[in-house]
Amino acid sequence: MIITAVYALADGAVNRIADDSGTLFLSPNEWIADPFISMWVNLGLVIAIMAMMIFINKTYNIPRTITLIYAYFFIVLQTATPEITAQLCSGSVMGFIIVGVMTLMFSTFDLPTSRRRVFLAFFLISAAVTVQYGFAVYIPVFLIACAQMRILTLRTILAALLGIITPWWILFGAGVISPYDVHIPHSINFIDASITLDTIIIVVTISLTVLLALTAYLLSLLKLMTYNARRRACNGLLLLITVATVFAMAVDFTNFITYLTLLNCCTAFFLGHLFVIRNSPRAWIVISAITVIYYAIYIWRIFV
Repeated sequence: MIITAVYALADGAVNRIADDSGTLFLSPNEWIADPFISMWVNLGLVIAIMAMMIFINKTYNIPRTITLIYAYFFIVLQTATPEITAQLCSGSVMGFIIVGVMTLMFSTFDLPTSRRRVFLAFFLISAAVTVQYGFAVYIPVFLIACAQMRILTLRTILAALLGIITPWWILFGAGVISPYDVHIPHSINFIDASITLDTIIIVVTISLTVLLALTAYLLSLLKLMTYNARRRACNGLLLLITVATVFAMAVDFTNFITYLTLLNCCTAFFLGHLFVIRNSPRAWIVISAITVIYYAIYIWRIFV
C-alpha cells in the first residue's frame, strides 16, 4: 500500500480532493499544503486504523479467533484507491475517529455506569462535524448502539447529548467562533454530479466492496446467531455502521469518497470473519483472488 501510494503521488495520478465539507473549519484535505507530508501523515492514520482493528480483535475476540486477516484485507482494499492513501483526507480522519468510537462502545457492553465513555464518544463525533459534515450521520448510529450495548438509560442519553453539545459550547463560549461562521456545505446528487473515468473506477470499486461485505455477512450470519450476547452486539454495531455508511455514500454522492475508508474497514472485518468461520485448505485461493482484483483496479486506475 505504501509503495503504491508513493508511486501514484510521484506519477501525478492522484486527484486532489478539494472540498469544503466542514461546518466551521477547513476539511482535513486542506490542512497540509505539502503533498508528500500530507501523504505520510495520511499513511500514519491508515496504519493507526489497522492497529485499532488488531486491538479490537485481540481485546474483544469477535470471531473467537485471534487473526490478522482483518488488517490484511483492509490494506488490500485501501490500495485500490490512491486518493484515500496518497493524501490526507477526510476519509482517513473519519475512519480513525469512528473506529476509535466503535472501540469505546464495545467496552461499554452491559455497563450502564460507563457514561464517561459515552460522553467521549459523542464528543469526538460532534467535534469532527466541524471539519466534515459527514460525521453527523453517525450520531444517530451510535445512539442506537447504546441500545445494542444494553446501556440505554436516561443518564446515558444525557451523557450523549452533553457530548454532542460540549464542543460547540466550548467554541461559542470561548469566542473562537460566532454563529455567522457556521455554514452548510453544498451537496448535489448522483444525477447532477459530473462523471469522469476516475469516478467510474471508484464507483466500480465501491460496488465490489459493498458486494463483498454483503456476501461475507450473509455467509457468516448463521454462525453469528450462535455467539453470546456481547459478540452479537459487537457484530450488530459493525453491521449498523456499514449500512449507515453505504446509505450515506448513496445519498451524499459528491462526498462519497469520505466514507470509503470506513467502508473498507467494515468490509475487511466481515471478510476476515468469513474466512475465520469458513476456514479451509483452499481459502487462500479466494483470498488471493480478492487481492489480485483490487490490485488490478489500482493498475486500471493508474496505468490505463
